[in-house]
This record gives sequence, C-alpha cells and structure tokens, in this order.
Amino acid sequence: MFSLEHFIWLGISVVIIVGMFFIYRKCKLSYNTVLNIMLVVSVASETVKILCNMEPAPDGRTGKILDPGDLPFHLCSLQIFLMFALKFFVKKDETKEKMLCFMCPSMIIGAVMALLIPTVGVEFTVVQVYQFFIFHAFLIFFAAYILKEGLVKWKWRDFFTNIAVLAFIALLMMWINSILSGVLGRVNFMYLVRPPMDNLPILNLKHGWGGYIISLGIVAISLVGIFHVIVTPI
Repeated sequence: MFSLEHFIWLGISVVIIVGMFFIYRKCKLSYNTVLNIMLVVSVASETVKILCNMEPAPDGRTGKILDPGDLPFHLCSLQIFLMFALKFFVKKDETKEKMLCFMCPSMIIGAVMALLIPTVGVEFTVVQVYQFFIFHAFLIFFAAYILKEGLVKWKWRDFFTNIAVLAFIALLMMWINSILSGVLGRVNFMYLVRPPMDNLPILNLKHGWGGYIISLGIVAISLVGIFHVIVTPI
C-alpha cells in the first residue's frame, strides 16, 4: 500500500479516467455508447477474475470452482448488475435516474477506496491487478460522466435514500458472508467480516468487531454525506 508500484497504478488509473473523458468529449459519445463501453469493460473484468481464480473443488473430486471471495458481491462489482439492468430491463426514465442517483456516489466512493486500498496487490506480474485497477478507474469515469452530463437532479432526500439502500445491501451481504463462511472461509463482501487490510487507520479491529462495524458505518455515511454536500444545490 502506497509503494512505488501502487503510485504507478494510481497514475495509470488517472490516465485512464482522463483519457476516457477526452474520448467522450472528442467523439461526443452518447449515454448508450458510454453504457455499452462500461458493459464491455465489466464483462472483460469478470472474465479475467474467473480465469485467474478457478481452483480445485473442496470436496476433493476432479473439477474446479471459482474462489467464493471473487463472486461479484462487493459494492463495486454490484454496479455491473445495475448497469445491465439500465441497459436491458429498466425502461422508465424516472427509475433510471433513481438508479443513477445511487450508482454515482457509490461508484466514486467505492472505486476510490478500492484504488487506495488495493486488496489484490500492486504487482505488475499479476494479471488480476490489471483487472482491478482498470475496472475501478472506469467506474470513476462513469460516475464522473453522470455528473458531467447532469443525468441526476440531486435532492437532499437522495442522501437518506442512498444510505438506506447501502444499509439494505450491507444486510444482504452479511447474510451472504454467513452463508458462504464455511466455503474456504475467505468471503468478506463489503468488508463486513473484517477490514480489507491489516493496520488501517480507523478501519481496524483494535476495539473489536463491533467497534469496526460502527467505524465502517460512520465512514460510509460521512463519505456519502460529503458527496451530497458537494453536488446537491442549496
């Protein structure tokens, strides 16, 4: 964390975000085109994860499974389901705006935190590191695109709605963590089981799991609040 390799990856991520904005403005990309790009990146990202993380089935028989920890149930990976819903299932403009209203802050906050705390490492010899940084850089680009295009009319009640949705997702992920806890014991979706890394400031187990969860909730509410303070008209 914050090694030379990490700073290089952060620089690469910035180049990707700025480069995509240049392409979007130069080519005047439409919303559908940007969403299609995000879907292609998302499918490629999950494909790389699957190829990199297949391992022998735990029952000892011939065959392989995907490491349960790499299922798409972290906050950033869940955006993939929402993007597919926007593309193929959601037709009402009002519903689309509500979804984008949640996706925008959760993508920015989740992806920035992921880039700052790279749980897959920063080694240039590991294929999944490329997937990790590229995918999260594109999420930040998409969130910035939503803001730039004014696709959401921000209201203060959106803050409370977004917190409620986050809390609901956290509850679901707590159940999924519990259901999969006996499968190789490595699931930690939304980082509700333990911190993403050891020795982090604030997000640590120095005051036990309860103290950690309270700190995680305070950090989440604070970051979403800061986002809404910035984007919501007075």
